[in-house]
Amino acid sequence: MSSDIYKNDFYKKLGKKIFRLRKKSKISREKFSEITGINEYYIGEIERGEKHASIDVLFKISNEFNLKIHELINVEEETI
Repeated sequence: MSSDIYKNDFYKKLGKKIFRLRKKSKISREKFSEITGINEYYIGEIERGEKHASIDVLFKISNEFNLKIHELINVEEETI
């Protein structure tokens, strides 16, 4: 598998995980944006795997869900 395919697959899985966490927490994208300070539209793009979040953004997201960043980005062992 080429690295580009793996990278795209990773970001799609990560986005789905973030989406599921947010929905599980019953937080709208608008509210999540207010809480984290991340633009609402950018959150949507991350959740769809269209944009690749920076480490700083991933830290903000993981903190909101009370996860360590490595727990958030571990998309191979889906436990959430």
